[in-house]
Amino acid sequence: MKKINKGKTWMISAVLMGSIAFMQGCGAADKPTEDSAEGIVIQEESSPAETQSLQAQTEGETETGTQTTVETEIQTETQTKTQTAVEAETELQTPQAESEKESEMEKESKTNVQAELESKESEVQEASPITEGSVSESDFAVNVKGLSVPLKGDMGAYAPLLGEPDELGLAKSCVEAGDDKVYTYGGVVIYTYITNGVDVITLIEITGSEALPSGIHIGSTKADVIAAYGSAYTEEGTELLYEMGDKTIGLQMDGDRVSFIELF
Repeated sequence: MKKINKGKTWMISAVLMGSIAFMQGCGAADKPTEDSAEGIVIQEESSPAETQSLQAQTEGETETGTQTTVETEIQTETQTKTQTAVEAETELQTPQAESEKESEMEKESKTNVQAELESKESEVQEASPITEGSVSESDFAVNVKGLSVPLKGDMGAYAPLLGEPDELGLAKSCVEAGDDKVYTYGGVVIYTYITNGVDVITLIEITGSEALPSGIHIGSTKADVIAAYGSAYTEEGTELLYEMGDKTIGLQMDGDRVSFIELF
């Protein structure tokens, strides 16, 4: 009986020991498996974060690339518009510049032509001296209201034809019976005195627009005077005197122009 119990006891012990050994073996075998599983789990848990980081980095790079592309396109478009505006402004300025240039060239051409004409005219004048006129008897008169009134003439014959004078001055003659007279017609003043009962014109003064028969008038140049009467004149101060017998044409000069005329 005791042997049988010991054998059972040993068998039970053996079974228990085997079970424990088996369980320990299983535990030892299962532990690495758990560690490996944990490693896999850790890897699986860290992979989404890395993926998100990579995605964010990729999106950032993509956004940066897109932004750079947009900025480049805007810059290129701006440069194109600026260049187009400059070209348009240049095209607008070019006709104006050409027009101004043509205007300056035209002015310069006209100036050159005028200078050449003046030069040729001067050469002609130097080559051909002014044709001089000469004094004649008919030059000692003045044109009044279309009528030629001569120096030394009888004013009694002309007064009725001229009509009422603008002014008439009377002074008792100191030589003969009667009055010496002063007739004013516009810019012409005619002086007379009594000689043998006749109103003889002794002096004519011209200050207006009336002219001598030669055409000489207030404002005529010295060249005009020489062309009409020649250069055979006598100079007294600023007055040019042309004489014929007992008659004289006196031309008062103001610079190069006639400013006063008298016949005496």
